[in-house]
Amino acid sequence: MAGPTGDGGVLALLELLLALFLLNSALTFQNRWPTVGVRWVPDLSVELAALLLVLALAAARWSVKGRALRYALIGICFAFVLGRYVDVTVPALMGRSINLYWDGQHVPRVAAMFADSVPGWQLALGVLALLALLALLAALLRWALDAILAALARPAGRRWLGALSLALLALYGAGRLSPRLPTEHRFALPVAGMFAEQFRLMLAATVLRDQNWLTARPPLPESDLARLGGGDLFVLFFESYGALVFDDPRFAAPLAGEFAALERSLAVAGWRSASARVESSTFGGVSWLAHSSLLSGVRIADQGDYQGLLASDRATLVARFAAAGYRAVAVMPGLKYPWPEGDFYRFDRLYNTERLDYRGPTYGWMAIPDQYSLYRVHRIEATPADRPPLFVFFPTINSHAPFAPLPPYRPDWTRFDTAAAPVAIKTVELERRLDGAALAAAYVQSVRYNLAVLGGYLRQHAPPNALLLVLGDHQPPAVVGGRDISWQVPVHLFSRHPRLVDAFVAAGFKPGMTPGATALGGIESLGPSLLRALDGGRPIRSASPPTADGSGAGKPIRTSNPELQR
Repeated sequence: MAGPTGDGGVLALLELLLALFLLNSALTFQNRWPTVGVRWVPDLSVELAALLLVLALAAARWSVKGRALRYALIGICFAFVLGRYVDVTVPALMGRSINLYWDGQHVPRVAAMFADSVPGWQLALGVLALLALLALLAALLRWALDAILAALARPAGRRWLGALSLALLALYGAGRLSPRLPTEHRFALPVAGMFAEQFRLMLAATVLRDQNWLTARPPLPESDLARLGGGDLFVLFFESYGALVFDDPRFAAPLAGEFAALERSLAVAGWRSASARVESSTFGGVSWLAHSSLLSGVRIADQGDYQGLLASDRATLVARFAAAGYRAVAVMPGLKYPWPEGDFYRFDRLYNTERLDYRGPTYGWMAIPDQYSLYRVHRIEATPADRPPLFVFFPTINSHAPFAPLPPYRPDWTRFDTAAAPVAIKTVELERRLDGAALAAAYVQSVRYNLAVLGGYLRQHAPPNALLLVLGDHQPPAVVGGRDISWQVPVHLFSRHPRLVDAFVAAGFKPGMTPGATALGGIESLGPSLLRALDGGRPIRSASPPTADGSGAGKPIRTSNPELQR
């Protein structure tokens, strides 16, 4: 019986086998964690088997040498290879699956961030390298498909490839039908399943989306905030601060000393702390989902939820504190572009990149040191004698991936004053792409930086009657800590008033800097819990109307809580 290449000889057979191997490998590779690279695995592609069967049947009746068919096959295979790469790389590095409908909308901003932060020659070189890699992929796919189509043009080739595809499909189907047969496990997950899931997600985000989901959620509880006694509230979101800093020995061991030292030094300075953990609504990125979940009291789990929230009139923590006479301030040092969300939250003042007016050296993409941002807003907002109480919302940026380069912590905070001479620090260039081990080490350093800034502010500058709520927005990307970990983040409270801290301990927090082993709930439950813990049971008074210049609420409504004076 003739071989699959008919009279083509041994070289033609080897060419066909190499083509099949290449196409199968292009549809079955796995991520080489923790990098953006891939690795070969000895799996089979059910989609390649299906393609061979369809082509064998078509070749029995029509010619398969047409240029249009060849280009169509190249395009389909090219799309499937890219889909495979996205399907195995994004979850491995980020810890969550991609949603092309929503995530694709962030591509322009990410591209703009690269354009602003990376030297032009490096950007051009990277684009050229990517284009060359894609061109090489297209050329290899074209060669492999040409070899297969040439074999299918011969009767013997059609018989052999048809029989091979039927055998593979039978093995796959038998494994699907019977759990006792392990044959399915030799096949990679079909890429078509990823495309089908993306289509489902697109429908769920558009025509099938429940437009009334938000109205069914209970509103945030009202609160007179009497237990806070007119003190300020600082909400600090530490970027990428996840529960793995307590759960994973690779991170818990090198950071244990920092947490213990911080707790001791703050106790000496009169600050008490309590900690817990909550379940974030996101993992590895998309921080604004966690921010909006906390502020709204509703779990915002995807961009659709987020846009639905922004289109609503739901009252947030900003509104609850404004009703008690607080001035709401947002500190967004990473914000370089318009932020329409600000209109929804109604902060009285937004400190973005421009308003922070930082003139020192830059540190990679996250140019402004968090220490500088916190101190500048403190100087402007917290030091005036005649001011309303503050609600300060500050998502930090220096612990954002790739966690380097980091600014140095300055024990003398006044050295960041823009009125002083420029800080004599060499501008740190963005390092080359880090691998997973290097990223993990850099992540530990970024957490240390956050703790240093927090401790320094509490000891040296924080208003004595302030309450600080410090928490993570999400776990770091999976390239750092792994994919199969929880979505939990730590939450810490700091206050000089023991009875105020005790109120949160009664609600499930643990005294000190180490949270308990189980989550109190979702991150969206933290806002309602905060309002209830701070409520003194008094009739709620309305805030004074905004001032004529629109800068925010008028005179503060200060309360006196005897319990906080004991």
